[in-house]
Amino acid sequence: MANRTNMWKRLVRHTGLALLVGSLLAACNLGQQAPPEPVEEQLLTPGVIVPQQEEGGVAPEAPTATPLIQVPPTATPTPELLPWEQIQSITVDGTTHRTQEPVTVRVKRGRAVSTMTCSWVLQDTGQTGALGTPTSTQLDENTFEDVYIFTPQQAGTYSVNCTGIATTTSGQRQVSAVGTPFTVEAKG
Repeated sequence: MANRTNMWKRLVRHTGLALLVGSLLAACNLGQQAPPEPVEEQLLTPGVIVPQQEEGGVAPEAPTATPLIQVPPTATPTPELLPWEQIQSITVDGTTHRTQEPVTVRVKRGRAVSTMTCSWVLQDTGQTGALGTPTSTQLDENTFEDVYIFTPQQAGTYSVNCTGIATTTSGQRQVSAVGTPFTVEAKG
């Protein structure tokens, strides 16, 4: 009797396995059938499809290029400068200025700004000139003040422009600032 029970168990196991394999094979054959004729196009180079000649020796229209999808590069945003990485202000001492008299220009800059160059611009003519070497004073742990003195030779409206290099956590960046225009009158 034990022999018969084992035989039935084996028969059920083999039958289940045969049904599973048969179902799997049947599922593989249920997909879409291949076309009865060969495909009429041939891929020669990526993106260009060339049709084969039609019956009668006439070639259809010329090859066409398939458009490629181009993804534009994403720009990495430039981080904002911290106060000690900027030229903070450009001011001119006094309100009345005359030719042949010294003008004092004060530039406040952050501690990370160096290699400063400042120049004056006579806006009426576009003439420019370098301000020269400043006297620097540290105002606090993050701020310096550079004092420039120049003597204007012509009357008109002047402005002062400064540029420098800021050393930031993401590398070196050029920084610049323009002061408020001021008037120089003719001495007399």
